[in-house]
Amino acid sequence: MRILIVEDKQESRYLLKVLLKKNGYEVVAAKNGKIALEMIDDNRIDLIISDILMPEMDGFKFCQLIKKDQRKKNIPFVFYTATYIDQKDEKFAKDLGADLFLRKPIEPEIFLKKIESIASKLQQGKYVPQETKLKNNGEIYHLYNERLIKKLEDKINELEKEVEKRTKIELELQKTIQEKNTLLQELYHRTKNNLQVISSMMRLKSSYLQNREIEKIFHEIENKILCMALVHQKLYESKNLSQLSLKKYFQSITELLKKSLVSKPQNIKIQICGDEIEVLIDTAMPLGIALNEIITNSINHAFPDHQKGEIKIKLQLTNDNEMVIDISDNGIGLPDNFDQNNDLGFGLQTVKDLVTYQLQGKFMLIQDKSFHCKIIVKEGLYEPRI
Repeated sequence: MRILIVEDKQESRYLLKVLLKKNGYEVVAAKNGKIALEMIDDNRIDLIISDILMPEMDGFKFCQLIKKDQRKKNIPFVFYTATYIDQKDEKFAKDLGADLFLRKPIEPEIFLKKIESIASKLQQGKYVPQETKLKNNGEIYHLYNERLIKKLEDKINELEKEVEKRTKIELELQKTIQEKNTLLQELYHRTKNNLQVISSMMRLKSSYLQNREIEKIFHEIENKILCMALVHQKLYESKNLSQLSLKKYFQSITELLKKSLVSKPQNIKIQICGDEIEVLIDTAMPLGIALNEIITNSINHAFPDHQKGEIKIKLQLTNDNEMVIDISDNGIGLPDNFDQNNDLGFGLQTVKDLVTYQLQGKFMLIQDKSFHCKIIVKEGLYEPRI
């Protein structure tokens, strides 16, 4: 026995084909009523199982055309639907001449039992074709439009409920996001304030120190703490609370160091140029500490006796998604016999360790008349956490 499945959903067609073939039926399939009509013209079909809601030609129209055709009207017709499922839908289907009206989902055993009942009658010659009770085309179109309009109204109601539900969820999500942003802003603000309090306490303590070397160490630590506080300040001011502008962050650091370390600010010019790069806090913090060490070294050692000088910082984002930070000054430079593998002081060694181990990047000193170095790190080293 050859069964024609008419179903627009590929997965449903496949499952029906597998189920029926497994139980000994020969199966062909079409994705709508229009294609199914053409297939019936070219093939012997013993039984039709059709969905109702389909593109181009739905199941109701397909059934009507089958029952109007003298050569096809005796083919048993079974509706199998998940959309048109109320009693009026079933009555209209049977008035069109359908033998069965099955609602999805249905247990495979029950489905097969219903199909087997019709197949058995066909094989025994006991099958009696169902006649259409709707002879008047006007009545058919009226009932058809009635069912279609009812289904459209049901679908509109479903969509309105879904829109209402999604709008409610969206408002709740917006509220949650706003609360999260407020908490993050408060966290950044308090962290910045706490770091500034620690810095102020160190400054106060250093004012009582008699040893100039220890006082200098306190002062350097104070600047490191303020650099970390600046990260939280910039994130607090940032729109997305996750990334900050590296250029603006570096500008804030250099302004802080210039104000803190240079007795005659007009003598030292610090220029920052290059690409606008947004970075996460995980990248910004170690880069800020590294820049603090390098600029502190330049200010303290490159321009003795209050010489005038210039420090340049250039930011570049390469096509390989690498951030290149080029830092140079026009000061007295490193000693001629300087070995960057063995002669790095505490500050530059800290920079090298931060870049190499924490940022998994490269720190390079460039052979030049004056101090010149490069820091290279991957842009997407860390994943956003908020």
